[in-house]
Amino acid sequence: MRRRLRREVLFFRLCTLPAVLVTTLVALVPLGLLFFNSLKNQHSGAPSLEYYIASFGNAFFMRTLATTIMMAAGVTIAALVLALPLAYLLARRTALRNVIMPIITIPRMLPFVVIGYAMILLLAPMTGIANRVLMGLGILSQPAFILFDWPGQAIAFVYTGIVVATAVLSGVLMSVDPQLEDAAISMGATRLRAFFVVTIPLAIPGIIAASALIFTSIVTSYAIPVMLNGRVPYMVSLLIASNLLTLQQPHLAYAQAVIVSVLAIGVTGLSQYILLRYGQNGGRK
Repeated sequence: MRRRLRREVLFFRLCTLPAVLVTTLVALVPLGLLFFNSLKNQHSGAPSLEYYIASFGNAFFMRTLATTIMMAAGVTIAALVLALPLAYLLARRTALRNVIMPIITIPRMLPFVVIGYAMILLLAPMTGIANRVLMGLGILSQPAFILFDWPGQAIAFVYTGIVVATAVLSGVLMSVDPQLEDAAISMGATRLRAFFVVTIPLAIPGIIAASALIFTSIVTSYAIPVMLNGRVPYMVSLLIASNLLTLQQPHLAYAQAVIVSVLAIGVTGLSQYILLRYGQNGGRK
């Protein structure tokens, strides 16, 4: 019996080996090299923390990092608020889910470049569909120049966030027994109150997971900011790319990339810790 259990444990460990190898080669090794090079002086190669000191002491970098964090936090909240009703509807209506879910899944497979071009076609000041329709209806007297500014980026990010949040939350809400809501309603609660008092607390693990996914994807995003950016880089990824490609300061860019990576990994780790504690407490606060 013990030999059989050991064989099963060995089998499952071998099943994880390809994923571990790919993660090590694609993520861990490059991050390690990035961190190692960020600790060297660009000219002498001597060990140094000067690029981290310079980054944290640079007001423009810190301001850009702050705007990136605020963008990610705001979009995460907006995406969750907008996606939660749709996810609840899809979780409770099987026929509708079979129709809508494939439509929602398709954008998840599209690269951010396609989403950026879609935003340009939709919100371009002179040729965008939204501006032309609103001006044709008399709602706007002149085009709205929001595309190549933070509102345009926020709209694109909210769209991608809604797609992620809907996919995650609908799966979590499907696991919530509808009879619990019916029991609350039978005791005098309205359906809306039952949703907030019964369903939302049970969906907290999905909300935390979706929040971490959306936040980290926006903090580290590059394609949408580079396509929809104006004169001022509101996203830190553009500043890092500028230091690397334009200003020829690769080691400074390495240090700033490590800072952003630590932020993203920290948020992911914090979400996992919260989920673990939540599970250990049985969902109690």
